[in-house]
Amino acid sequence: MKSKLILGTVQFGIDYGINNKDGKPSFEKVKEILDFAYIKGIRLLDTAEAYGDSQSRIGEYHKVSSRKFNIITKFSPNRKDLSENIIARVNDNLAILGVDYLYSYMFHSYDDYKKYFSSFKDGLIELRNCNKIKKIGVSLHSNDEIIEVLKNSHIDIIQLPFNLLDNSNQREKILLKAKSMEIEIHTRSVFLQGLFFKDPNKIIGNILEIKIDLNRLNNLVSKEKMNDLALNYVYSKEYIDGVLLGVDNVGQLKSNIDCIEGSTTKSIISEVDKIDVLNKTILNPANWRK
Repeated sequence: MKSKLILGTVQFGIDYGINNKDGKPSFEKVKEILDFAYIKGIRLLDTAEAYGDSQSRIGEYHKVSSRKFNIITKFSPNRKDLSENIIARVNDNLAILGVDYLYSYMFHSYDDYKKYFSSFKDGLIELRNCNKIKKIGVSLHSNDEIIEVLKNSHIDIIQLPFNLLDNSNQREKILLKAKSMEIEIHTRSVFLQGLFFKDPNKIIGNILEIKIDLNRLNNLVSKEKMNDLALNYVYSKEYIDGVLLGVDNVGQLKSNIDCIEGSTTKSIISEVDKIDVLNKTILNPANWRK
């Protein structure tokens, strides 16, 4: 099965996630996750210079396995041990990851893109021309950021949040424009930090503003089926090329793949499409307040 799932690997390098009770996995568990992902048709890993030793663990895997993944990694200005020369820096990343080229080298945020793209531009284009990187990308959040990035003809991939609330009502128009410009679209935040699995009657703070929208979701499917709906909703969108998903263990990965290999009815997906969160700022967890 060819999958448009992208396996996130931040968990490989740092203790990450409020629901992660096991901490950073051992290399044996990392290998188990990567082996299973490959068997299931996943070929693309998402990592970053800022993800602890995630990159070196992927490189370790490539040394002991005949299976090779395509890699997206992201620039971090805080990595002072890496060269400020973008060509040397990417070559350092390739050596660490144990690959001959990157599927994409991305800016980790719009702010990094605005600050560093002009100085990195010539080097990135040279790296792309000699196939050291296939695509230049940016990780974004707001539609306004997407609009600005679409003005740059050198950007090949955008990554952004997309989920049951940050949905087609919020994103479809701008994403269809990006597709018309042959931009590859990757999404993250499928579960909105687990918000979809919480009891709407127990949420507090400014998230209460979207309680009515959470109730609408709970009226569509049972609690046991919310994970299926969240994954299948994003996965079903034809204009989305890749769905980023992180896991803590191989059991989680298997469970999520099983969800996608199942189905969600078009009528339910259509009902999700109608949800229109009025206060867009609440869709960014950075703005949540107790």
